[in-house]
Amino acid sequence: MDYNRPPVRAQRSHQEREQLLVEAQSKSIVDVAQKLGMALEKIGQDYRWKEHSSLVIRPNQNYFYWNAQGLGGNTIQLVRTILECGFREAVDYLTNQEIKHASEVKVVKTPFIYRLRENKNTSEMYDFFNDKRRIAPSTVQKFVAQGLVAETNFKDYGATQYEPTIVFKSKSLDEKIKGIALQGINEDRGLYPERGRMKKTMGDGHFGCLYTHGNPPSFDKATQENPLKIIAFEAPMDMMAYSEIFENDIGDAYLFAMNGLKKSSISLLLADLAGSQASEDKKLKFLDTIEKTVEPLEQVKIILAVDNDKAGHKFIDNFNISKIKVFPHLAKLKAGQEKSDWNDMLIKLKNEQGRPKNIFEERLFKAENCRAANTKVNERQTENISENHIVARR
Repeated sequence: MDYNRPPVRAQRSHQEREQLLVEAQSKSIVDVAQKLGMALEKIGQDYRWKEHSSLVIRPNQNYFYWNAQGLGGNTIQLVRTILECGFREAVDYLTNQEIKHASEVKVVKTPFIYRLRENKNTSEMYDFFNDKRRIAPSTVQKFVAQGLVAETNFKDYGATQYEPTIVFKSKSLDEKIKGIALQGINEDRGLYPERGRMKKTMGDGHFGCLYTHGNPPSFDKATQENPLKIIAFEAPMDMMAYSEIFENDIGDAYLFAMNGLKKSSISLLLADLAGSQASEDKKLKFLDTIEKTVEPLEQVKIILAVDNDKAGHKFIDNFNISKIKVFPHLAKLKAGQEKSDWNDMLIKLKNEQGRPKNIFEERLFKAENCRAANTKVNERQTENISENHIVARR
């Protein structure tokens, strides 16, 4: 991104610096993003950067979240992130530009309405889970049974036709659909050069995909021996993989996909499970409120099963909650690997099944693979002979 430094200013007084800081922070973050040349797509009440769909701008908070990078902040942080400049340069940029103030931008919060027509034939969804993600049909069926996963046809921005798409539903505890995460089934490197397939979220981004494993206790009946357990993931696919890997070890728990790295989403979920009647904005800070005002909650346990990468580590390090037991649980990294998640781990485990354990088994394994390959070749040759025979008789 091209950036021309503003002229160097004279030394400012403390009061002048404070005024400039307030002015910079009060700018409309949507207007700031547009001044920075960021192409935005409106999704419900939020905006998404078309270049990197995991960067979401929330006008009602005048804040942005970049889930893939584990970043977020106000207008100053957005400028620093996009222009790769320092704090003072960001403040200078914001106060030297004609940018609307957040108070001038009217934000109308509208409830998310789920309008997608779900496919009755879900074979493509099951095939994708099984073939591409190695998630067993029996696991998928459990999530379908709880109304969390479905198949639809969806036409994305820039696409020429509707494509089969997996829908992950984010629901409130009263079963209202608050948002969705979409996963494209067909690969399209032209439209999605980074990931290969469509991935996007819609609706209230603070809600996530919540799966009930077993019979977790209610907040008021949970104990230290039988805690209210929340296992948090970045994405629904990792949640499904984790549930399959540790099916017999999870116990009674809530598995929760945040669709990113969002402490506020875990706060909102815990507040709802606790029966809080506070506003949504206050529920988003429920964990921090507990940290400041109450005794340790021995009956609650949070497990952060996020991606094993820099962003995941940063999220865990910055979680900063001591009144509740919080444990990280990360997928193992192989030598030289910088990122791993639970779906990667499931694929690795299934690929290793049936592999030889010694030299004799290795030779046998290779011989069986060779025999299978020769059988396929012979079958093809037989098919070709049969086809030629039929043509000749005609």
